[in-house]
Amino acid sequence: MRVSDASVGRRALCTGLVLAVAALGGCALVQPGPRTLEISEARLADLVSRRFPLDHRYLEMVDVSLSRPRLRLLPQENRIQTELDYTMGTALPGTRSVRGVLGLSYGLRFDPADRSVRLSEVRVERFDVPGVPAGQAERMSRLGSAVAESVLQDAVIHRLRADELKVAEGWGYEPGAFRVEPGGLQLTMTPVRR
Repeated sequence: MRVSDASVGRRALCTGLVLAVAALGGCALVQPGPRTLEISEARLADLVSRRFPLDHRYLEMVDVSLSRPRLRLLPQENRIQTELDYTMGTALPGTRSVRGVLGLSYGLRFDPADRSVRLSEVRVERFDVPGVPAGQAERMSRLGSAVAESVLQDAVIHRLRADELKVAEGWGYEPGAFRVEPGGLQLTMTPVRR
């Protein structure tokens, strides 16, 4: 039985169409790539400043108050540096408080459990204790640094509203990693795994 050239041509065309439709269907199954959102340095400073003043009692004995955050971006280290004014004193009556400047650096992370943006890997870079003798100042600086790192580790600087997160999820994305860039932050939005 001899197959005509027209029949071979139709089969080739049909095979080509089937392959093309299969290829397009396969493209529909491919997840979209990550996207980035830009957060300006001014917006970040505004978000951070809303969380201050911050008052905290550490170990039921040391009262710490932090205020007036001043930010500086460290893109080469993917970190943010912040200077704060602090007041620290004991809860005991008759003791005096110490005031000074605290300098720290940290990264940021998103916690999906409560939709929060939190400080991570907090490091105290500077803890000034003005007006205190050198020996005491060094001990107070070590204590103050430990207290500040404990108080600020995982501190919430922003919480996304549930409706904001639902919009992102509706588009098939969820917040991922932060990257510190000159002039602001980049937040990677990653495709939701289904």
